[in-house]
Amino acid sequence: MTREHLPNCRPCQSFNVLHDGRTFHVTIGRFPDGRLAEIFLDVGKAGSAVQQHAEATAVLASIALQHGVAVETIIHAVAGGPLAAALEWAAKP
Repeated sequence: MTREHLPNCRPCQSFNVLHDGRTFHVTIGRFPDGRLAEIFLDVGKAGSAVQQHAEATAVLASIALQHGVAVETIIHAVAGGPLAAALEWAAKP
């Protein structure tokens, strides 16, 4: 599979997700057709292990989305975590 590139300028949407007592700030970007294309997670604790984990999982999810992996597949793979909670919210119609 090849990576589907995103336009340089694209709208984004931000929201918060509460998971395991922490608030995660989430920003998502979409492909022009509305499909989820990228996700960013921020816990607000720069340099902390939880922040590094949030950033790393979001990068991996974004790469997977841009290579055609279904959102539902990613949610299933990371079930129960903050990334899954954020993707579930973002995937709602």
